[in-house]
Amino acid sequence: MSVIFPGNYVAHLNAYREQGCVALPGVEFYRAVGAVVINPDNDGVTDANGVLVAGDYAAQVLSPDLRQDDKPRRDKALVVPAGSVVYRTAVSAPGVKAATAGDSVAVKAAANLPTSVPVNADADLYFPEGGTTSALSNILGGSAVASDTAILLTTSADFTASLDPSAGACRNSPSALLVEVCYYRAAPAPSTEDAHVPFAIEAGQGY
Repeated sequence: MSVIFPGNYVAHLNAYREQGCVALPGVEFYRAVGAVVINPDNDGVTDANGVLVAGDYAAQVLSPDLRQDDKPRRDKALVVPAGSVVYRTAVSAPGVKAATAGDSVAVKAAANLPTSVPVNADADLYFPEGGTTSALSNILGGSAVASDTAILLTTSADFTASLDPSAGACRNSPSALLVEVCYYRAAPAPSTEDAHVPFAIEAGQGY
C-alpha cells in the first residue's frame, strides 16, 4: 500500500496498488473500483450461452496489465480492510443488457456498509451511463467494518454483454458490472521521520 498527499498527484488513485490519500491529519482515504467482467469469449463467470445469471458476484480489482495470456499481475478481490469506514458506494453497468426494464444491480448488503442504491435498466434494457450512488451522509460518522469485507454485487435477473447499438460498436465489449467503494481508516502512529529524530553521534565525531 502507498499513501499520497494533496498537491502531489495528477491522476486518480490506483486501486490495484491500494493507494490512498491523506486529506485530513490522521486519516487515510481510499477509492477502490472493482468489476465483474462479462466476456462471452473468455470468461468463467458466464454460462455456456454467455449469460450472467442472476446471483451474487465478487467484484475484482482488475490488473492494469490488459494482456490475457501471460499477465504477470493477476486480478484480485475487492476487499475493504478491517477497521475501515465505508462512506460511499456507486454502481454502473456499461455494455450490459438486462432481461426486462427495471432489472437491477446493487452492492450486496453487508454489515457497516452504506445502503446501496440499485442501478435499474431503462426501457431499452440498457443501464443509465451515470449509474447510481449511495447517499453521502456525514463522512466521519460511520461505523468501521469488524473484519476484512469482500464486496459483492447482486443481480436481479440474467444479463448479457451488449453495447447500445447507438454506440456503433460491432463487439459485445467492454461489458462489466462496476462498483466503486470509498472508505477511510486511521493513519498509523508517527515514525521517527515524522518527528525528525536525529541520529546519535559517536564520541569524537564533533563538528
